[in-house]
Amino acid sequence: MGNFPSDFEEMLLTKHIGYKSKVLKQRQAGNDPAVITYADKANERLRRRYYKLVLGKCKKNNVAKTAIARELACYIWGMMTGNIA
Repeated sequence: MGNFPSDFEEMLLTKHIGYKSKVLKQRQAGNDPAVITYADKANERLRRRYYKLVLGKCKKNNVAKTAIARELACYIWGMMTGNIA
């Protein structure tokens, strides 16, 4: 994977980006499992994409944040319209 830090490579290969804090787990308690799964999938994809843009393609932070924000808007729209995959 080139010049990536080893932690980043491991994160990409194992598909374990981030973790759920106790506060997040409490907020998610009682919600529909399909929605939680959709949100987790979105979180994982957006974090992975951000790191690839910043570290892999050497994009500026603001450019990467804008791209991630646009994609996040699509996930929110999908959740609002019931298009949870």
